Amino acid sequence: MAQSLLGVFAHPDDETFAIAGALRRSRLAGRQVTLVVATDGDAGRSSGIPVSGPEELAVVRRAELLRAAGVLGVDRVLALGLPDGQLSTWPPDPLLAQLVGAVRDARPEVVVTFGPEGAPNRHADHRAISRLATAAFFLAPNLTMYPDAGTRREPWRPERLYYCSWEGDHPAGPDRPAVRGCAITCTLDIRDHLAAKSRAFDQYQTQQQHRRSFEYTMLPLEHYSLVSGRPQPAPVTDDLFAGL
Repeated sequence: MAQSLLGVFAHPDDETFAIAGALRRSRLAGRQVTLVVATDGDAGRSSGIPVSGPEELAVVRRAELLRAAGVLGVDRVLALGLPDGQLSTWPPDPLLAQLVGAVRDARPEVVVTFGPEGAPNRHADHRAISRLATAAFFLAPNLTMYPDAGTRREPWRPERLYYCSWEGDHPAGPDRPAVRGCAITCTLDIRDHLAAKSRAFDQYQTQQQHRRSFEYTMLPLEHYSLVSGRPQPAPVTDDLFAGL
C-alpha cells in the first residue's frame, strides 16, 4: 500500500502558503495526499471576484481550494465548512471527532499542520487547528475516543507529526512582526515545485490582495519540525518519510 500524507489546515490557501512543496513532492513520489481544511475562508474579503457576501465567498473560495489542490496533486480534499475566524471558540469535540475520523480514513504515515504559534501571522484559527490536529494525531489510534469517527471506524496510528516551521525570525509580510517557528528537523528542497506553487496561488483570485505576503513564502526550501512519533534517521533530514 502506498504511503500517505495528511495536511490539516484552517483556511483555503493555507496549504499553498505553507506546504505546497511537500504536497506535490509526496504526490509525485506516488504517495496518497489528503488535505483537511476546516473553514471556507468566508470572513475575509474578495480582491478579484465580486461576491454578494460571506455565503457566496465561501462557495467561491472552496472552488478555488479544489483547483489549487488539483495543481498541487492532492488526491482528496475534505472541506469542513466551519465558521471562518471562530475555530478557537468553536465547540472542540465535534471538530476533533471530524479530524480523528479524517486520520482514520486517510491512514497517513505523516500528518502536517501549523505549529502552536499559528504560522508567521499568528492567526487564531491557525493556532486552534494546530492544537486540534495534534490532539487528533494522538486520539486516532484509541477507539475508546470517538469510536464512530470516520467511515472505517478503525484505529490508526500515524508514524509522525510535523509542524510547519522556517529559519530564523520570519518576516510574515509587510508591516507584520517577525515570528520564530519550532526547531527545524526536516528541510525539503522545493525548487522544482515553485512554479506549481505559484500556479496554485493563482487559483485564489479572491485572495490576490495577499500576493506580496505570498511572495515571502516563495523560497527554495520548506522547513518542518518533528513533534512526535517515530524518530528520524538523522537529526535533520530531507524527507518527511525518511526511514519509514
